[in-house]
Amino acid sequence: MALRAALCLAAIAVVLSAASHRPVDAAVGLDGSREADRIIALPGQPPNVRVQQYSGYINIDQVEGKSLFYYFVEAPVDPARKPLVLWLNGGPGCSSFGIGGFREIGPFRIDTDGKTLCRNRYAWTTAANLLFLDSPVGAGFSYAVNEEVYKTMGDNMTATDSYAFLVKWFERFPKYKGREFFLAGESYAGHYIPELAVTIQINNKNPKASIINLKGIAIGNAILEYEEEQAELYEYLWQRAFISDSAHNTIRQHCKSADDASPVCQAARDTAWLNTGDISAYNIYAPTCQDKKVRPTDSRCMDLADPCEEYFSEAYFNNPLVQKAVHANTALNYQWVGCRTRTYNLRRFGDSPPSMLPHIKALTTTGLRIWLYSGDLDAMVPVTASKHSIEKLQLPVVKDWRPWSTATGKDVAGYVIEYKGLLYATVRGSGHVVPMDQPERGRALFMSFLRGHAPPSSAAQAD
Repeated sequence: MALRAALCLAAIAVVLSAASHRPVDAAVGLDGSREADRIIALPGQPPNVRVQQYSGYINIDQVEGKSLFYYFVEAPVDPARKPLVLWLNGGPGCSSFGIGGFREIGPFRIDTDGKTLCRNRYAWTTAANLLFLDSPVGAGFSYAVNEEVYKTMGDNMTATDSYAFLVKWFERFPKYKGREFFLAGESYAGHYIPELAVTIQINNKNPKASIINLKGIAIGNAILEYEEEQAELYEYLWQRAFISDSAHNTIRQHCKSADDASPVCQAARDTAWLNTGDISAYNIYAPTCQDKKVRPTDSRCMDLADPCEEYFSEAYFNNPLVQKAVHANTALNYQWVGCRTRTYNLRRFGDSPPSMLPHIKALTTTGLRIWLYSGDLDAMVPVTASKHSIEKLQLPVVKDWRPWSTATGKDVAGYVIEYKGLLYATVRGSGHVVPMDQPERGRALFMSFLRGHAPPSSAAQAD
C-alpha cells in the first residue's frame, strides 16, 4: 500500500512539475466571521422557507487585496450527516454563486421578473451542504484591489487561490473540518477541479497544512481538450444536419488539424457556423432568448430554465437590496454579470494547458471517486469529443456502455460506462448545463455520485 501511495503521489508530482503549487500555511489570519456572513433573508425569498445560508468574502492575499466571494447553503435536513460539496462554474470568469447557486442547484431560482425567488424543487441541498465560490478573482463579486492581477491570472493561480480560500473557509466553519468533501462543477471546471484536486492532494502531505477530506470529483460537460472539442463541434453539427455537406467538406479540406488557426480554416468554420441560424451551441434544440429583459407582468416559477434567464439574474444581483443582503462589496461600483468574458478569455487564460488528461490520469490512481458526465445536446463540448478524450486515458473497462435511469426507472435518462478509476455518463436530452436542462436527471446522477454507486440501469436493462 505504501509503495502504491508513493507511486500515485509521484504521478501527480510529474503532472505538476512545471507548476508552482506551493503549500499554503494553514495558520494564516482570518477576516470576517461566520455570524457576520449569515443571510437573514434574501429579497423576494419565499416565506416560511427553512434554509441556513451564508455569504461574504475571504481575503486570500493581503498584498494584492484578493478577496474571494462565497455562498454557502446548509442542507435543510440533517446537515451534520451530509457531505460538503464545492461547486465551481466555468468560463473562465463565470459566477458560481449567481449561475450554479441560483440557476442550477441551489435552493432558489430567479423568476422572470428579476425580483422574485422561486423554490428549486430539484435543489442538490437535499443530499449535501453546498458551497459556491466565485473564482478566479474578478468573477462574480470576487475582486482584487490591484487590478493588475487580472492580467496574470491562469490555471495555477486559480488553483492556489481556491486552495487558500478553502483553508480559511474551514477555519471560519470549523464544524466542517474533516467532513467528507467533494468537488463538482461544469465546463471550464474541467480545468479548475482536477487542478484543485491535485493541489489538495499535495498539500494534504504537508505536515503544517490542514487535511481536507477530499473524496471525489464530478464534472459536467468538462472542457478537457479545448482545440479538439472545437474541431468536433463542426463534426457534431454536420452529423445532426445543422451544416451542409459542402460546408463540412470545405472544413475538412482547409483545416489540417484540431488546432489549425490558419485564416482559411477559421473562415471555413465561421461560414459554417453563421449558416446554422439562430441556435445555441450550448443546447442545439433549445429555444433562444428573444427578449433580453425582465418580464414583470409574466412572473411564474418554472422548473425548466428560461432561455433569457441570465437577464433575470443580472437584474436581481444588481439590486442594491440584494447586494446588501449577501454582503457584497458595493464600493466596487461595477455591474454584476454572470460571466466576465472580457476579463478572462479561454484561449488566453495564462498557463491553461492544452489537455487536462494528464491530471485526470494521475488522479485515477489516487482512489478518488471520479465522474464525468455530458449532456448529449451540447455542441460546444460534444459528447463525442468527451468520449474520445476518455478513450485516450486507456483505462480498463469494468462495466460496459448501458442505459441508466432515475430512481423511478420509467425511462432512459442516459448512458453510462465504468472504467477502472473513472465513471462516464451521458444525460439524455440535456445541453451544456445539465441541472438547467434536465434537473431531475441531474440530481439523480449527483446523488448516485455521492453514494459511490453507478446510477441504476433502466427498466428494460435491469440486472
